[in-house]
Amino acid sequence: MPDKQNRTETGGSARATAVRHRREFEPLPVPRANKIVKVETHRQLLAMARTLSARLEEDPQFSVMLLANPVLALKYYGIELNAEMQQHVLNTLRHPPKLRARREKLEKFLAKKLGEPAKPNDSGWMARLVFEVRGLKPRDLKDSVPVYKSPFNTGMIKRLHELRPAATNRYKGVRRSAVKSVVGVAPWSPSVRLMDMDATPPDLPAAHRATKTLTLEQAWFYKDDPIVKAAVELGQIERRGFPFQMPAGFRDLLAGKKVDAFRAFVRTIRIPGARS
Repeated sequence: MPDKQNRTETGGSARATAVRHRREFEPLPVPRANKIVKVETHRQLLAMARTLSARLEEDPQFSVMLLANPVLALKYYGIELNAEMQQHVLNTLRHPPKLRARREKLEKFLAKKLGEPAKPNDSGWMARLVFEVRGLKPRDLKDSVPVYKSPFNTGMIKRLHELRPAATNRYKGVRRSAVKSVVGVAPWSPSVRLMDMDATPPDLPAAHRATKTLTLEQAWFYKDDPIVKAAVELGQIERRGFPFQMPAGFRDLLAGKKVDAFRAFVRTIRIPGARS
């Protein structure tokens, strides 16, 4: 009997887990139709919190889509933002205040110098900036890589090593065999956000011709030019932003064709104090 009971409980648990995973991939029910609220000013955006709070309580299951793309999700709740407010919401949520202030400063600086909005993560735009607008001579990059900052706190690591007790032979009478197993660690892959903007690029030989595209990593080698340096730093900040879904990805999440970490683990979102 105990064995049968254990098998039943285990089987039930497995079935519940399977049902839960299937449920995560089901399409989300869209919110009920609401009166359209248009938001065109910052004052209206602040006032919108009360309206949204009530609609979230009515249809809480859809609220997780606010993490995928708040602008698209708000539209399903009947709240439509104009272009200016859409940009404001996405930019405000994408970066913390200090990084957002730096990004805005770089955007204004580059727009004033170039007469157009900067697009540093567009490799074609970056190549045009470096070789045509700034007139820099192409450099032979070959396999050169930028200087990256360490992802770890070197001071803390050093202190931990100092606090680590020395190895001792605790079991002296135990016969030991030679260790034949090997433990490997995946190679560290540096990210754009760790590129050292204060390091000096190496002196590279000239290339035969300019390329039509230039990635942020490649443009780093031209950052001795102040305008290029500002563009690379802006691109670096853009790449560090919260990754909101594009419309196609948003639709796939909504339809259950894919599930990201937010939809897998977050169930509802509320706005505390918005109705007071």
